[in-house]
Formats: sequence, structure tokens, C-alpha cells
Amino acid sequence: MNGIVSELFPAGVGGTAAVVRPRTRKSAPAPAPQKRSHGKCFACELLFAEVAPKQRAEFDAMIHDHDFGHNKVIHRDMAPADAVYFIQKGAVKLLKPGFGGKQRIVRVLKPGDVIGIESIFSDAYEHSAITLGDVTACSVPADWFRDFAAGSGRTQMWLLQKSLAALKEVETWLSQFSAGSIPVDVRMARLMLHLRAEDGYHIHRLSLKEMGDIVGLVPESVCRVISEFDRKGVVVRDAGGSVFSRRYYRGNIPALEKIAQE
Repeated sequence: MNGIVSELFPAGVGGTAAVVRPRTRKSAPAPAPQKRSHGKCFACELLFAEVAPKQRAEFDAMIHDHDFGHNKVIHRDMAPADAVYFIQKGAVKLLKPGFGGKQRIVRVLKPGDVIGIESIFSDAYEHSAITLGDVTACSVPADWFRDFAAGSGRTQMWLLQKSLAALKEVETWLSQFSAGSIPVDVRMARLMLHLRAEDGYHIHRLSLKEMGDIVGLVPESVCRVISEFDRKGVVVRDAGGSVFSRRYYRGNIPALEKIAQE
């Protein structure tokens, strides 16, 4: 493990307090309509403990909270990686272009996940990040975070853990959702469980085409499965037309779990 970490972060491992080496750079425009001074979040728990006491005011000043509305672009793929975003609330879909430039969802991030983590190893984002519902996230300048991680063994271990979690997510995406031998209702139930919001029974709504791309179905087939779930009371589609109902399904979680295990 130490060998791997040394290759990823040759600047050194294991200092008691990470040395912050700010760079002179042109500040990027705020990517969100609302930007606030930073409050307490899990990013602080990770980073603040290793920042030298005399540098804590600087650390706190460079981190900001952002409030993103529904379906807002946080960043585009191949754009300069200016910041890393720690999700505090909400969900974000990551899209990557495939053959012909067609954008497809490759992962969905939730609270505790990090948007743009690849900026630690690259100067450009690998995905487009778009919100599902309202999202609150705090941002850390990518160059500062890269320098900080180079001197923080704790942060390096955390990055390796997050990289492993992302790999497992990709494996789940392939084996649980898109395998053609799995019945379509089982695939759809597994996907809906994966899209659960924090409150436990609301499910983030993707378009029929997006869901079809994930589970390997045409939109019409996705619609038929959801209609059958609705008829059986497994998933409820509110007919009121409210903003909330357009963003979420209400799921019968035990029923979805039963279908997903078949």
C-alpha cells in the first residue's frame, strides 16, 4: 500500500500536519447560483484535523458551500478541473460521452461522495456532473487539495478508499443493472433502489431514456415496467404534476427489495 501511495503522491507521506502551499492563480467564477461561506461538513472532518493551526483561517476561507438547483451543470467533461465538490445533500449524475459523443450516465453520487475526485490526478474533469434535485455541496480548490493530499497520509488513504468504492460502483452498474440475462423487472427494481434519496422511500426520477440506457431497454419497455410497478403499488407516480412529483417516485421499498432479489 505504501508503495502505491508513494507513486501517487511522491511529495511524501505521513506528516503530522499537511503543509498548505497556495498557488497564484486566476480564481474561477462560482459554478453555482448561490455561494455561501462554509459550514461544518464531512470535508472538514477529513481535512481540518491535519491542517496546521496557523493555516486554519486560510483553509476555512477557501472552502465554500454551494446550492445548486435541479438539473444544473456543476461541470462538463474535459473542462479544466478547478475544484473538488463534497456532496452534503442531494444526488448528482455523472455522464460520459461514448461512441458518437452520446452522453450516458455512468454513476450516481450521493451525500458523502465527491464530485471531480479525478482532478487529483488530472487537470480536466472526466465526466459531466448534473444535479438530480436540489444539491448542496462544498468546494475545495483542486490545486490546493492536490498539494494538501501530497502531505497527508490520512487523505491519501481516504482517496484510495474512494477510488475502490467508485470501481465497485461501476461493477455493480454492469453486473446488477445491465446484464441481459437478468429479468427486466429485477433490473429495474435494483436500479430504483440504487436511486433512493436520503429519506428512504423517495426515488430520484431519471428520464425513460436514461433508465433504458442503464438497464439496456428501449424507453417504451421502461415505461411498461414502471406502469406495472405502479399498478401493483410497488412504485407510485403522483399524478398531481407538482415539481416534487416530477423529480421523484414514491417507492414501496420492501416490495422493490423482494423483486430485486428474485
